[in-house]
Amino acid sequence: MPHHDTTALSGVIQHVFAHRFTLDAEGQTHLADLGPKGAQAFPLAPGLAVRLEGERRPSEIKVTSISAEGREPVRIEHKKPNHGPGHAHPDVPADPARIRAAVAAEGWTLEGEPRQKPKHFEVLAHRGDGGPTELHVDFAGKIYKQKPADSAKWAVLAPSA
Repeated sequence: MPHHDTTALSGVIQHVFAHRFTLDAEGQTHLADLGPKGAQAFPLAPGLAVRLEGERRPSEIKVTSISAEGREPVRIEHKKPNHGPGHAHPDVPADPARIRAAVAAEGWTLEGEPRQKPKHFEVLAHRGDGGPTELHVDFAGKIYKQKPADSAKWAVLAPSA
């Protein structure tokens, strides 16, 4: 799991977009996210001076604590994404050969090479006369997601006319 730096800022809310807001602090504008439950617990309003703490992500700050004068501080817990039952990221090295073997053992025929992502591989494959299917395969070789292939995403593998 990636490590995100913790940051603390004091500033004024400028714009509110449901549970996200922009905060002017230290001469910069920051995008912050309370999450839906956090926004219920701590109503946001433009012009409100706040102090927040959170994890700095590439696109925003995931707020873990927010306070304002005259209000009780609110702690916010952000749930981790749920990838469905049986989905985990095994602690094994990424190995395209393992992925090719696992996909073939499940009766799939690969089209092209597996594409490595940070925690899984994406594979274009088909079974029998079936159409192309995108498979998501964890590093241990378990296929945990199947969906119809997006022709634009996989166009590089299409045969030329």
